[in-house]
Amino acid sequence: MQDQFARSENMTSAQTGPSYLTARARQESTLWLWWYRLTAPAEPKGDSTFQEVELFRRGRTGSQIILALYFLLIISIPAKFVGTNDYLLYIVAGAAAALFIATILNRLSKITIAGIIVVLTFLAFPIVNIVTTPGGLSMLVLPLFGLLVLPLLCAVSFLPPGWVFAIALVNILFTLLSLTYLPHTAELSSILAIAYAGIVTPIIFSQILVSVVAFVWVWGTTQALQRADRAEELVRLEHDLALQAEDAAHQKQLLEESVHKIVETHMRVANGDFDARVPVGEENVLWQISGPLNNLLARAQRWRHDSNELYHIKLALQQAREENELLKRRSSRLP
Repeated sequence: MQDQFARSENMTSAQTGPSYLTARARQESTLWLWWYRLTAPAEPKGDSTFQEVELFRRGRTGSQIILALYFLLIISIPAKFVGTNDYLLYIVAGAAAALFIATILNRLSKITIAGIIVVLTFLAFPIVNIVTTPGGLSMLVLPLFGLLVLPLLCAVSFLPPGWVFAIALVNILFTLLSLTYLPHTAELSSILAIAYAGIVTPIIFSQILVSVVAFVWVWGTTQALQRADRAEELVRLEHDLALQAEDAAHQKQLLEESVHKIVETHMRVANGDFDARVPVGEENVLWQISGPLNNLLARAQRWRHDSNELYHIKLALQQAREENELLKRRSSRLP
């Protein structure tokens, strides 16, 4: 029973892996868990591949980004009443609708499609806001160029890291083209005529800096996770090999014990002990041989018993024959 219990433990350990590799439940607040259940993909099982785990990580990170973007849209609504763009509410409503669709897709594990929608939405959000400003670009519009970092953060959260540079290139081209060809107010035109490079350079530099830092951060994190996954696989493989070696040694021990029991039974039978039998149990791995051997020994024992009975009957008959002849001789001597 102890061997069975140990073997069952080994089989369970082989299926689940070492205890130190078992994923521990994440300690999350109730609010975050509620939000993840609504917007994040389902957590993969313990035997999932690295690609599945990475997809889940991107989806959960995207879920956090989506919550921040909802908050950004909410705080953008008051700007309609203090700003100059009459189309801001329509822009916010369109962005919210697209973000809601992306949220559903993210929950359904369509991470890439959801990421594309989020990136395009918050790439268009500041661009449309800038382009539709009444009276042309003004000094009040320049801070909106800072919102162009949003699609960069969305891209590295949802999409493969290299996409961040494509988004940064689009932002830089839009910045240059809008400040060069779009209508401007007289105040902004005079400032651009004097300090065009001073206005454009910080915007372009921020795009390059954010994209490079975000790419290096996400790429490094992905590489670290891949190394950790490979190390975990190696440890699990070593663990499985050790369990297999232990099981093979156990099977060898059981085989040797079974062979010893069969040899011992043969020796007892050879010495005249026909009551000897090979123990047939769960620990006897040669039970397919031991069972027929025990049947053969049982038949041999019956044959021996029958032979002994025949021998005694033969002796009794011979004795009866001798007594009969003796009686005949005695009767022949009588007058």
